[in-house]
Amino acid sequence: MQTLITGGPLFDGTRLYDQGSLLIENGIIQEVFQTEVTIAGATCIHTQGDLIMPGIVDLHSDSLERSIEKRKGVFFDIEFAILNLDRQLAGCGITSFCHAVSFADNELGLRSPTEAERCVRSIKAFQASGQALIKHHTHLRYEVGSKLSFHLIKALVDEGLVDMISIMDHTPGQGQFKSMEAYMRFHKAEYDLPLDEIVAKATRKQGKNHLAWALVADLAQIVTAAGIPILSHDDDTEDKINLIEAMGVSACEFPVTMIAAKRAKQLGLSMFMGAPNLVRDASTNGNLKTSDLLKEGLCTGLVSDYYPESLVQASFMAAIYTGLETALSTVTSGPGAFLNTPTRPGFLTPAADADIIIVNQNHTWAHITQAFVAGRIIFQVEKPPYSSHTPKLLKGA
Repeated sequence: MQTLITGGPLFDGTRLYDQGSLLIENGIIQEVFQTEVTIAGATCIHTQGDLIMPGIVDLHSDSLERSIEKRKGVFFDIEFAILNLDRQLAGCGITSFCHAVSFADNELGLRSPTEAERCVRSIKAFQASGQALIKHHTHLRYEVGSKLSFHLIKALVDEGLVDMISIMDHTPGQGQFKSMEAYMRFHKAEYDLPLDEIVAKATRKQGKNHLAWALVADLAQIVTAAGIPILSHDDDTEDKINLIEAMGVSACEFPVTMIAAKRAKQLGLSMFMGAPNLVRDASTNGNLKTSDLLKEGLCTGLVSDYYPESLVQASFMAAIYTGLETALSTVTSGPGAFLNTPTRPGFLTPAADADIIIVNQNHTWAHITQAFVAGRIIFQVEKPPYSSHTPKLLKGA
């Protein structure tokens, strides 16, 4: 059976049209029209002026960790957490979601290598179970210097359980932790460790950091040979950008200085920044603001980091700096092209999976009224019969 979605402006991942329509059959987009149309025999979904756009693609979120451990030291079953997070994400308009899972030796709780491996296997099992409303992917975060994690990740790559890798270096004195004080504050708040234990942990990392990058080079070679996208995390210097680019890394996430971001742009690397940072217009660590990169035309895409609801809002807020077409691409085709899957997430084009959201902008904050994955409705709210408000961002954007 054919389904026609029509009745509003349409963004196809590249261009924004004043009016558009999509014809869907068997979960696949058959045709894209740059006007409102009617098709005999097709079930018609009329958006009543709401925006038709690709489902949101989120490359990096720690939300699963927060769904398992809702309060510090209070844990829920991982399958229960994934199931409920899946439903939450559908309402956020996120149709492709990359669970960021941290692998680091000597880390505690959910970020220990054994717990991280269990999370990866549980994510893949849930995706295959038939329960998932959205598409779940794995984003493995490798901590520089982690030997046990290196071997675990290599095995997971060999099993085909890895969709994306990022390299992170939390050694004090660089990257996210510019000083030992910043490192100690974070670990004290996150794990409530004694200060002498935090200092000992930091000292070990600093002493082995130069040797640890040899493992990174080996891992990067394995990952790129497998065709898996690889990013670097919290880059702060031109030298760091030069190093990761030489290893085959093709994107930066959360660069912490403008110098690093501009060098990454020169080398053709993609750049992804936090949507919560943009909504708040502030970094939680006092680093670069997402708006700074948008102003310079350096931001390829936005990620939810820790707050999935922020993505749809941030995509419209970004229009202040980039124009609406580019802004909408930061949560659709920008990350979708980097994810590099054959179903074409982030694009509304013929032969792509019908991953679609309908967005209402009649109020202060945008919200999702319908979401589809492979043509199946996964989220829907009844729209009021009329509204006295006029969408602000599409008019004259």
